[in-house]
Amino acid sequence: MCGRYGFIHRPEALQQAWGRLHVLGDYPPSYNRAPGQTHPVVRQAPDLSLELVPMRWGFLPGWSTRTHIRPINARAETVATQPLFREAFRARRALVPADWYFEWPFVPEDPSEKYPMLIRAQDHRILALAGIWDQHTTAEGQTEETFAIITVPALPALQHIHERMPLVLDRSHWPLWWHPHARRTHLEPCFQPADFSWESFPVSPRVNSTRYNTPEAVLPWNGTAPD
Repeated sequence: MCGRYGFIHRPEALQQAWGRLHVLGDYPPSYNRAPGQTHPVVRQAPDLSLELVPMRWGFLPGWSTRTHIRPINARAETVATQPLFREAFRARRALVPADWYFEWPFVPEDPSEKYPMLIRAQDHRILALAGIWDQHTTAEGQTEETFAIITVPALPALQHIHERMPLVLDRSHWPLWWHPHARRTHLEPCFQPADFSWESFPVSPRVNSTRYNTPEAVLPWNGTAPD
């Protein structure tokens, strides 16, 4: 799964790396992005241009009245068919920029302990996490846009950390991902995650708290107890 990630680049740096984007909103850096918070998401505008917009992490389709159910992930195997996700996957695909993501490996010797690992590209490139989005109207009459990150089975190099990972979209597949008439069968190449050199290392257990959002959150941890 993918339950926490970091993205600290300014929109100008993202534009330089990804190409022209219409930027809506301001996005302070965050080393420890969590569900329920608002984050930058790239989507296709009605004129087929791309725009960077703020969305809340925790997917809620516009037709749903069960506002307490807000999944943060959608499995690639079922995103095109599961009623909760299928319309958004058909018409509202997205890319979520990330510099890294965190995962909590299962430790058989001590399953009660959760020690986070940071996972990122070895060359520190900005990762394009595949996602879906939708919008709904709140009880107060406000429009809220939400998103979920699509997950796939982990690449062999990362399976020792967790059996699943966010779908990191290869740059060559972006035109297909944005094609407005693409269906699940057309998009099949996109579901093989980009396979480049990865690096991973343990970070401080303080990352377990969503309030821990400082540059120290991404420093390798030597196993000593936090102060």
